[in-house]
Amino acid sequence: MKKVLKVILGIVLSIVLVLGLLYGLFIYMIEYHVETVAKESYYEYEVVMQSVGAPLFFSSADGRLLLKKNDTIINKMDFTLSDDGGSIREEVWSVSWYKDHVGVVIQGTEQDDTLYNLYYNGKTNSSIVNGQDEITTKGDMANNNADEIRKELKMVADYLNYDDIDYGISAKGWMYATVYNKDGVTRHLNYYETHEHEYVYQETKNGYTTILGFYKIENGQVIDEHTTSWH
Repeated sequence: MKKVLKVILGIVLSIVLVLGLLYGLFIYMIEYHVETVAKESYYEYEVVMQSVGAPLFFSSADGRLLLKKNDTIINKMDFTLSDDGGSIREEVWSVSWYKDHVGVVIQGTEQDDTLYNLYYNGKTNSSIVNGQDEITTKGDMANNNADEIRKELKMVADYLNYDDIDYGISAKGWMYATVYNKDGVTRHLNYYETHEHEYVYQETKNGYTTILGFYKIENGQVIDEHTTSWH
């Protein structure tokens, strides 16, 4: 009889132990598990998006943005995604690189698009992105120059012999032009926000972005500055 009781007790304890381990694993996956879901590089810098835990049913999801320089973390921000129970994934972010920071826009179906700025000096800030207000808001956005910038982007694209041009708005509100997008290679022209009437020609391939040149508009003409360095 005692042997039977010991066997039963052993079975019960084993079941409790397994259930406890499964519960602990469940809590870990829901609350604490960190997974890298997307990343983009720009010279020695890299921005990484991570999921923290997992959304339960239709709840929001927690995420984290890491900014690295030469594989060393120099900045980070936490964020929450409200996307009808959707997980943190590559489709919810868009990345724009600038001279002093990287801007990441997070988009969810149950929230306003939110811009997270991670600066190379460790500073951070975030703001709500308001569609076309990106172009018309004063500050570090393109305000009333959208038509002029579009015209000058077209001039530079023509100079580089590109006919098929797609225009868009960057995470910080500046108009840009995609002039090539084939076989995993994207080339785009970005407005150089600290230099009026100047544009950066860049190529992104395998998550890495390279500067191909700088071009400015002077007296209605496109001038090749013959440099690939920020200035």
